[in-house]
Amino acid sequence: MIMDCVVRLLRAALVVVSLLGITFPAAASEIPPFASAANRMVLQLVQQNSPGISVTVSKDGNVIYRASRGMASMELHVPSADDDVYRIGSITKTVTAATILLLSQQGKLSLDDRLSRFLPDFPHASDITIAELLSHTAGISDDWNVDPASAIDTKTLASLIAKQPLDFKPASAWRYSNSGYMLLGAVIEKVTGRHWYDVEHDVVLVPFGMTHTAYYPDNSVVNDMAQGYSVNAQGEVTRPPFVSISGPMTAGALASTADDIRRLVEGLNNSKTFPAALLNVMTAATKLADGSTVPYGYGVMLERVRGEEAFAHNGGIEGFSSQYIYVPREKVTVVVLANSDSGTPNTRGIARQLAALAIGKPYQRFVDVTLSTHDEEALAGTYAIAGGSTHVITLENGQLFIQRPPGPSRPLTPAKGDLLYYAGDGTDYFHIVRARDGRITALEFYPDGMSHARLEKRIGTH
Repeated sequence: MIMDCVVRLLRAALVVVSLLGITFPAAASEIPPFASAANRMVLQLVQQNSPGISVTVSKDGNVIYRASRGMASMELHVPSADDDVYRIGSITKTVTAATILLLSQQGKLSLDDRLSRFLPDFPHASDITIAELLSHTAGISDDWNVDPASAIDTKTLASLIAKQPLDFKPASAWRYSNSGYMLLGAVIEKVTGRHWYDVEHDVVLVPFGMTHTAYYPDNSVVNDMAQGYSVNAQGEVTRPPFVSISGPMTAGALASTADDIRRLVEGLNNSKTFPAALLNVMTAATKLADGSTVPYGYGVMLERVRGEEAFAHNGGIEGFSSQYIYVPREKVTVVVLANSDSGTPNTRGIARQLAALAIGKPYQRFVDVTLSTHDEEALAGTYAIAGGSTHVITLENGQLFIQRPPGPSRPLTPAKGDLLYYAGDGTDYFHIVRARDGRITALEFYPDGMSHARLEKRIGTH
């Protein structure tokens, strides 16, 4: 009888493991507490019959959790796997920045070099430094057009970018610029005489042990490559439009695995592969001409997770999204790759929740509730944010959305306790403030789920 119970329990555990595609450093019968809690989180946030994810979490250089869930191919009913290859979009920028920094250490360029040294015919090149391209403060515009389905080379890309005026005077402001990172690819090719992807392979990918990361041309057959997906206006899963991967180049054209992105992050934090002095430069906040700072270094975003300093980067490209987070004090690395560009699964939210869990500061768990139409309509309105901006809540086809204009609208999920959180995220949240008669007078916004809220008074209804 006892043996029958044990067998049934083991079978139940194996069912959960098979649904998730999870692997552990210990035997399945010895699942550690972190992995068990992470499993519950991933099961809640990712549906099995949807586009999927691959996840890796490490601490002190040791993998403490791997998981995959959802589908690598919806059409062929192929489940996601740990070693699936995904397009990583803008995480490519971290590799490009590391390449530039290592080339500077080799004496092939300086961060203070003017772009005119490498691209003398580029407009305003004498006013732009390599450092400004790395930090998105060069003013290089993304406002140029080309057929996204057509293959394009570095020289043509640079000439198209050159036709647009600068968005602002270099070092005077910050604006995320894919074009600036494409110009860094042109610089890499100029100083080495080789294709950018071959240089990044030799300078970063090989030394960091990233054996499953590469630039794959449009006609490549890639083993274990996940199929990318989007959604249409009705919320149905669709194939994304074809875009030639040649266009994003050093700004977003690499493909990789969750374990390889872990190796990237750990390689950056290993003085044997990446000197500490370079890491310090890479992860320092960008300083503008007016003395203000921006939470972006060179190819890395500077963030906080539950109050802890972290550096990170996300990526989004047709059919795919990605996120890594590194918490230096705890030496925790989290990587989440998804084969959907729809925001579901939400790579940022999943990565931040896993990171918070791994450092022992988990986000609160929400208990979803269903509001009446009357209560949903009562929430619709405009809420003032200090500094002159607003949050606008709308109700569309029974779904609450929130927008901070001119940014995108994001769906909200109501939760027990008069709370609202970003659907599929579960990190930032709002508390609904009411008058004694029940009227909604404000929202309290809790960024990163921390205890200090920002009050946003209601100033209008819809």
